[in-house]
Amino acid sequence: MPLPAGKLAIGPCRVFMLHRTQSENVDGIEVRGRAEFRQRTREAIVLLRPLGAFELIRGHLAGIRQGKRSGVNPWARDPIFTVGTPTWSHSALWYAGAIAHDAFHAKLYRDAKVHDPANEPSAEAWSGKAAERSCLAFQREVLLALGADKRIIAYVEEHARNPTYQGSNRSWGSWLDYRKRWW
Repeated sequence: MPLPAGKLAIGPCRVFMLHRTQSENVDGIEVRGRAEFRQRTREAIVLLRPLGAFELIRGHLAGIRQGKRSGVNPWARDPIFTVGTPTWSHSALWYAGAIAHDAFHAKLYRDAKVHDPANEPSAEAWSGKAAERSCLAFQREVLLALGADKRIIAYVEEHARNPTYQGSNRSWGSWLDYRKRWW
């Protein structure tokens, strides 16, 4: 007897497939994850599409994938932004800013690599405090262009003044913690 859709048989037991990940191409960016993730990613990309910054973003991110934590792998031939639930499940506007932020990390890495192709760029070139400030400045610029409210802008500016969260395993989902304090 065949199994119902969404179930697999392995030996004498059944394994239920709770979530199906699929991928699709959204404006030249491969988006991979569950349906809800792909929908929110499409919403964020639609917000970014009319901005001049979108070409920079699309030029430095080959894909956006659902994952446990947020971060980009800029050293890959085709950089992928992996996005944790706190970031993608927030507003599409906030998520769009996070996409811009991590695309800028990839840009900084590529710029450093072009400057010295024979050597791997130092981590400071694309992820140190100065780099983080540059990524936050780009994110702020994008969020302003998208009409973000002053609280969101203030949050980004606060981190730009002292980007100490870098490397502390806090993703942009920490915005949720900030929100709890102010709303």
